[in-house]
Amino acid sequence: MTAIATATATATLALPAEQLFTFLADLSNHQAFLEPAAMDFSGAADSHRYKIEVMGMTMPVEALIGERVSPTLVTLVPGAKKMFDHTLRFEITPRGDSCSLRIVDEADLPAMMKMMGAEKLLKAQLDSALAKIEELAKEGKVR
Repeated sequence: MTAIATATATATLALPAEQLFTFLADLSNHQAFLEPAAMDFSGAADSHRYKIEVMGMTMPVEALIGERVSPTLVTLVPGAKKMFDHTLRFEITPRGDSCSLRIVDEADLPAMMKMMGAEKLLKAQLDSALAKIEELAKEGKVR
């Protein structure tokens, strides 16, 4: 296994940290920024599951809330169906009437997945999620 830490750039969002935290802390809201890559999404406040296509294979993903620290941190951990051990963090920094967001994934990848470029794929998925969250915030859809 190879430990990696992959992170997005930091995005500044024109909404209060509490509002972003509330949105991210309810995992049923994650469908809004995971689709269309997340197929067959189902979610509740504390968990979600979906399928993704990776290198021609459909793989199940299940995540559970690991930790909620209002209004600065939401952590997700794998559920029963996991491809590898990892912790996904949504790090929120309050900035008055706005906030910043950075998404970090700390993963313990099997060596074969690392050799196949899984780190680049994870980074692309994180960057895509951040861009979609920024878009949702601009459209007023983060509630």
